[in-house]
Amino acid sequence: MFRQLREDFEIGLGCVGVTPGVVDFAETIAARVREALKFPPADRITLNPDCGFAPGFGTVVSMDEAYQKLCNEAAAARMLREEAGL
Repeated sequence: MFRQLREDFEIGLGCVGVTPGVVDFAETIAARVREALKFPPADRITLNPDCGFAPGFGTVVSMDEAYQKLCNEAAAARMLREEAGL
């Protein structure tokens, strides 16, 4: 699907799991992004939580948990930037 996107499109890559009670490690998030980087170039990808932190069905993600998930996403982004020399 990534190969079919127009060149002027950027991708908001859902790379942080939203399951309540499960906080992905930064390395887990970075591994997901590395897999996606096989297709579009890095400058077209923005890291996002996968569909937000309220995936429906009445589930609730606490503010503390959402904060930790976002901190790990930011740490993954830093790792990936360092790998890319940015």
